[in-house]
Amino acid sequence: MKDVAITLSGAEVYAAKAVALQIQLAKEKTHVVNKRICSRDDLRINLDGQMAEIAVSRYLGLDYNPKIHLHGDGGVDFNYRDNTLQVKSTQTNYLLFPKREAMTCDFAILCTPSRDKHNLVFIRGWIDQEDWFQDSRDVERIPGVISCGVEAQKLYHIDELDIYITCKKQKTKKD
Repeated sequence: MKDVAITLSGAEVYAAKAVALQIQLAKEKTHVVNKRICSRDDLRINLDGQMAEIAVSRYLGLDYNPKIHLHGDGGVDFNYRDNTLQVKSTQTNYLLFPKREAMTCDFAILCTPSRDKHNLVFIRGWIDQEDWFQDSRDVERIPGVISCGVEAQKLYHIDELDIYITCKKQKTKKD
């Protein structure tokens, strides 16, 4: 699978930083911490997540309308062609959720921030809910913390998302 590289503009990086900082400050004020499925600190998790959402929104032609949330975003980052999308950002080769049942959207998209360039995000691929429940397995990325994941090589290329949605709708209409 070939990743899609998205270079964020200075304004987009600034927007991601501003939203990530607002989320972090609100969480610190209320003593809320991110669920631990990686070793990154909370601010970095929030920043990588916002940068990933900007990259996906730009790639799919969606509006980036961030919301400040303390306890996650309800499992939906975007509505796209009558489907729900959740964007996940990790520095691993896995699309990760804290537990299998946490994947409640129609499609999950994996992004990975560049380790070398602060404004570069790789869109690794996507998976639908049916394949998630079939292919996901328990993963221990940090000692003692079990999450659920699918390896990046099992994801579909982001270019295939529109084709899949169109075919799925056509199939549903015929049934």
